[in-house]
Order: sequence, then C-alpha cells, then structure tokens
Amino acid sequence: MSLLAPFSSQLFPEIQLFAIEIPLFDDFGTFSELSNNLATTEIGNHQAVDYGFWIFSIYALGVVSFLWRFFQTTFRLIKLKKAANNIVLHNTTVYSAQVAEVFSYFHWIFVPSTKATSVDECIITHEKAHVFKLHSVDVVLTELFIAFSWCNPLAYSFRKSLKSVHEFQADAYVLTQQKVKKSSYLQLLLMSLEPKNTNPAYNYFSHPTLKKRIEMITKSSSKNKLKFTYILVLPLIALVFMAFKNEDSGIILDETSPTVLKILGEIPSAFPVQNGTIKDISSEFGVVRKHPKLKNKTPHGGIDIKAKKGTPIIATAMGTVLKAKDEGKWGNLIVISHASGFETWYAHLEGFNTKAGTHVAKGDIIGYVGSTGLSTAPHLHYEVRQDGKRLNPMKYITE
Repeated sequence: MSLLAPFSSQLFPEIQLFAIEIPLFDDFGTFSELSNNLATTEIGNHQAVDYGFWIFSIYALGVVSFLWRFFQTTFRLIKLKKAANNIVLHNTTVYSAQVAEVFSYFHWIFVPSTKATSVDECIITHEKAHVFKLHSVDVVLTELFIAFSWCNPLAYSFRKSLKSVHEFQADAYVLTQQKVKKSSYLQLLLMSLEPKNTNPAYNYFSHPTLKKRIEMITKSSSKNKLKFTYILVLPLIALVFMAFKNEDSGIILDETSPTVLKILGEIPSAFPVQNGTIKDISSEFGVVRKHPKLKNKTPHGGIDIKAKKGTPIIATAMGTVLKAKDEGKWGNLIVISHASGFETWYAHLEGFNTKAGTHVAKGDIIGYVGSTGLSTAPHLHYEVRQDGKRLNPMKYITE
C-alpha cells in the first residue's frame, strides 16, 4: 500500500518539478526594449534550475546502490554454497562453510565448519522453521522495498520488526516440535553470543533481539478470541483518513470518552475476577456503609467481588504494575497504571503473580483472591481511577 498509494491521483496531489521559470517576451518594439528583455532572458536562464531532476537523480543513485549491494550479497552466498561441504546433521542436510554463525537462506542452512558437529539440534530445528515458513521470501521482498524506499527511516524499523517476528515464530516452532523445556531452550539462547557483522538478508539463530525473544517465550499465549480485537483497528484507520482528508472535517476526538478509549485499547474493560460475573458483586460503588471493622460510614470507593480464596485475578487492561505489596488496611495490593491517566487497584489479595515494574496485558493473571488487610471474608476490592479520581468501575466493565 505504501508503494502504490503515492501513485493514486485521487488521494495525493500531483508532484510538480521545482523549476523556476521566467517567461520570455516576443515582438520586441524598440532597441531599448530588446536590450531589457535580453537581460531578463539571461537572468532567467541562470535561475531556471530543475530541482526535481537533481532530487530524482540522488534518489535513483541510492536505489542503484542498494540494489547493487543486495545482488552482491546474493552472488557471494551462491559462491559460498558452491565451496561448502554437504553434511547430514541431526537428520538434516546442511552446508559446512567458512562462516561465523549458523544461518539460513531459503532452503540452505549454513553451519561453521569449525564447530559443525557440536551444533545443537534445537538450533538446526530453529533454522528449519525459517525454511518451512518461507521467511527468506519476506526478507528478499523487504530488501527490495528498502532499496526503493531507502530515504524513509521507517523502512529500516519495519525490517527490524519483521526479523523479530520471524525469530518469535521460529522459537515457537522449536518448542512445539522438539518438546524441549522452555528453561533448557532459554539457557541455549543465553549461551549463544550475538553475532557480529550480521547480514539482514540472512536468518541467524543468535539474532540481535535475544532479549525480546526471551520475553516472548516466557509470555503466556493469547487467547484466540483476542485476535478479533484487531478489527478495532479498522475504525481507527477510518478516523485517521477522515481527519486528514479535509482539515475542516470538524472531527474532534474526546480522549476521555469511553468509546474512544475502548477503540484505542486504553480503557480497563475486563471483569477483574476470572470467570466472575456482575452477579458476584457484593458491594457497589458509592454506597455509604458502615465499615465492619473501622465502624465508620464512608462512601465505597470501588466494588467488592465475592469469590473463593485463590481464585485468579486478571488485569483489566494493558499497563505497567506500579505496586504489588502489603499495604496495611488494603492487605496485599496491586496497582496498575494504564494510558490516559487510568489506574486500577486490586486489594485484599491472597498472593501475587506479578511484581512492580512488570508490563501486563489484558487478561494476564496478576494475583489471587484472599482476605488480607481489613477484610472479613474472601473477596476482591476493585477500583478504577483516572488522574487520582475514583470512578465507577461498572461504567467501564464491558467484558
């Protein structure tokens, strides 16, 4: 889309050449008029610079340079493959060559000749995943895309993100096919040194995104139904196009509106107790009641949800854990910070499944229902706050 959209005359204005032209006049009357116009013509010839031509020349030079480097890389790889020795390693045909790291390119897997027999089976399976999933096709297309978009800094960020996704997929394939423990595979990753002078056209086991790979492996798998949340991106894209199509469109987004916040994925909308329902709420927001232990009457700042001790408590939106510790009358308390100034509070917990500084996603288990602090029975006290102000959680719970 990014390549074809600029050629659409309906969405984008026609790009004009930046040429300064000074008109020439015909039908000179007198000699003096002729002299003046000749002077004007001479000045015009000096000022009429076709900037578009020079800009395009620089761009074309960059395209040729990137394409030449890409083809050079391909030719070097073909030459390397011809000089390599075919060996069978872990029931897989690989190429032993003078390389520093294990990598793959289409259906070729290269291993260092100095340590070919000591390459772990998981590493070979990892590279086979790149082969099976045709990741090299993505890589080649991306390199061609960068060749024609070399002046766009986001193109390189796109390549980095795509390579990370490839590594995530290959890691998941290894853990599925090899039936290895995550701890053993993580140990293998930590023992692998990050390669130096890597080529973006190849797929390396020791990819420079080791930290992100380890974080991805240790994360819990998302539920399939969460994939449908990507549909929410469509109305957001529509709003962006409508906003940029006409500067007088009059579209103003209220960042505090629950509808807009839900589209942006910032609103705490899930029910905080796993498999719980609204019927389990034993005390609502704003109710003035007498505290069973303190004996004073104060408005209730959240909602109480009854549940059995040990019932999982989930994060109601994506955010960062600010606090996860014992806080006196609150008992074991978790506070999560979300976008747009939102915070969610979870009190009287039996135990924690997270810690301060951890990034959590909606639906992640963060703790367990208990009866700590000034609590008389197992339940969860849940609050929603924005910029320090307590809000009615029932206005935001939609799931």
